[in-house]
Amino acid sequence: MVPYVLIPVYIACAWAWFLRVGREQTLLQTLILPVFVLPTLLPTPLLEPRYFLIPYILLRSQVSDMPGWALGLEGAWYGAINAATMGVFLYLPRGEIRFMW
Repeated sequence: MVPYVLIPVYIACAWAWFLRVGREQTLLQTLILPVFVLPTLLPTPLLEPRYFLIPYILLRSQVSDMPGWALGLEGAWYGAINAATMGVFLYLPRGEIRFMW
């Protein structure tokens, strides 16, 4: 039931992305990435964040008018996530089960 409840959120995010990127690109350039990503992600039985990493990077690279402070904040956020993940896998004691969130 949860995936169906989130459909309006997905539609709102897609519309906001279309408004943001669509100003600078043609309709074909704006829609080509989602057209190729959806058939890849929809039939997968297990969804993990890593499956969305490359599509997110490709979508994020299309935004060109970002202020410097926003890029710095985004870089710091990704650096903190990376440092926490590396800390978990490098310094916590190892058990029999290790998983990635």
